[in-house]
Amino acid sequence: MRHPFRIAVAVAVVLAVHATWTRPAHAQESDLGWAFTTELTGVWTAGNARTTTWGLDATLKHVWEHAEVKFEGGSVRSQSTLTTRTAVGTTENFQITEEETTEKTAEAFYARGRYDYTFSPNFYAFGGADWLRNTFSGIDSRFLFAAGAGNVWIDNERVKFKTDYSATYTFQEDVVTNPFIKTNFPGVRLAYDFFWDVSSTTEFTSVLTGDLNLDNTDDIRAVLANALLIDVIPHVAFKPSHVLLWRNEPSLTEVPLVDSGGTPTGETVVTPLKKLDSVFKVALVVKF
Repeated sequence: MRHPFRIAVAVAVVLAVHATWTRPAHAQESDLGWAFTTELTGVWTAGNARTTTWGLDATLKHVWEHAEVKFEGGSVRSQSTLTTRTAVGTTENFQITEEETTEKTAEAFYARGRYDYTFSPNFYAFGGADWLRNTFSGIDSRFLFAAGAGNVWIDNERVKFKTDYSATYTFQEDVVTNPFIKTNFPGVRLAYDFFWDVSSTTEFTSVLTGDLNLDNTDDIRAVLANALLIDVIPHVAFKPSHVLLWRNEPSLTEVPLVDSGGTPTGETVVTPLKKLDSVFKVALVVKF
């Protein structure tokens, strides 16, 4: 795994140097200044089964002639209420008792900030930081700091495509500690950002981010986020999105241990979580 990744990094560096132009870049005047976008997601069911899912995402950015700063944050939470019914009495005369149990089934929080400075229409440098908490994926807290550069390969009215290459350093705390791996480690990040103006009312975006742990090159993470933004009325849009989160060496979780007869022993064992998480959301987007 090490040699292919090093080759990919070397090729990315060569492409970055080749694509760099010397003339200054200028942001379009209509894009300058502050912009704020918020996304609201909510699903509620009631009756025989009750579930609640809500999500909130927000983006604040400021664009200058040669620079941009962006802050993003959000959360998602889902819980289900299960009803257990028991009949007490005889088949001819009985009473029904109900017991409800509410259980949280998903929860995640994130925050990130990034500063970009454009040196030419095709080359920029950036620095940023990410924070994530996703206890259902075994991550109690993860801070990642990144610094690097990128290239803009396509930039016109319909299509935009750019790639990033950066060095990173991660501070991670897992819900279940793995004593055989380091929780603080350097890394390398490669990413692309694709935008397509499909029509006058529809936009498609795709962002892929891949991270390599340089202390343990088997520890590879990738996040792929695809979304459609469909304008409904001015400043309001409808946004379905799909996010895939993959990690080759996932975090650990504790599992209660039972004996061969199914009796709890009072002990626990650790086992890896699944490598892939999938999140599908439908959000209402408000743009200011």
